[in-house]
Amino acid sequence: MPGPHRKDRRRWIAAAAAVVFAGMAAACDFEGVSGQGNGIDAGVFYGLGDDHRLYRWDPDAEGESLAPVLDLSGIWERQGDVGIVMRASLSVDPLQRHAAWIEGASTGAALKFGDLETGEITTAVEYPVDHVCIDPAWLGDGSALLVHRAAVWGDADTPVGSAELPLPVESWGATEWYSPDSGKLPTTVEMANRGCRVRWYTAEDGTAQAIYHNLEVTELYRMDASGKVLETIPTPSLQGTEPLTIGLVGIDPAGRYACLVDDYGPYGALKGDFTMRAESGTRVVDLQNGEAVGAEDDGCVSVHADGYLSRDGASLDFTGYDGDRRWSTKLPETIAESPVLFFIPNES
Repeated sequence: MPGPHRKDRRRWIAAAAAVVFAGMAAACDFEGVSGQGNGIDAGVFYGLGDDHRLYRWDPDAEGESLAPVLDLSGIWERQGDVGIVMRASLSVDPLQRHAAWIEGASTGAALKFGDLETGEITTAVEYPVDHVCIDPAWLGDGSALLVHRAAVWGDADTPVGSAELPLPVESWGATEWYSPDSGKLPTTVEMANRGCRVRWYTAEDGTAQAIYHNLEVTELYRMDASGKVLETIPTPSLQGTEPLTIGLVGIDPAGRYACLVDDYGPYGALKGDFTMRAESGTRVVDLQNGEAVGAEDDGCVSVHADGYLSRDGASLDFTGYDGDRRWSTKLPETIAESPVLFFIPNES
């Protein structure tokens, strides 16, 4: 794939490296928005349509507010996939420049980048790359994401497209940084404890830190950008996660609030089928004091600086951490049944 201009490349390498190494050093069918405050300009949404395109929806845009930004239909045609792996690993960077996902559910899997402005799709790295445990997660500035370079699809000698597809196996390997603009960046994260669902945020001192959980989901770890564990949080000590914490969906930009999943139930996949990570959570928890916030039956799709987004089908609610409902809206018909949903607040 063609590389960036030399000047842009230097700028992006410097920006991505600064964030990483700092941690080592220290719609026409719009239905309207209602509620307290000016919710209509809260931000933009990204969701998948039944045509397997990724759409961007801006409730506050003039004219056509819903538009496709990536055509992902070919992913459903790959053997061993049908979109489950893609939606389990799909993410949109915080600056809305790129989306990233794992394409394939076999030894032919690859990390892909999609340019949200041009629609161009490029390959970042081929297998071995994991999405089952450490799904690719963006830095808070959207400059790069962390990839787990582990062979998790069983026998690597199984031919791609074979009728005998390899099954996932427990595997562990090194982590690597990849940037859509600069390619592979220096490896800096050596995780002190094995675990899954690394979610990055920006600490008070401006460095990159992350929250993830151990393999048994009995502990949450707060780590710096070198992989050093800064804090261990036992999940049984957290309220609102009964009977058993089974996953981590997301972390707010400051690393204080977490969207957790406390049972499989219907939370594995909105439209059915098995998925390797929960697509929504059951409760938001304040990691500072261990207390649950918001309404008990809200659930959570994502957590943000001033509150969390919950979803009931096509209906969305945004609730502040003080429990006050800030605004409500309804997704356009095209993405009303999107199995995944990404919300980017304007202030981000």
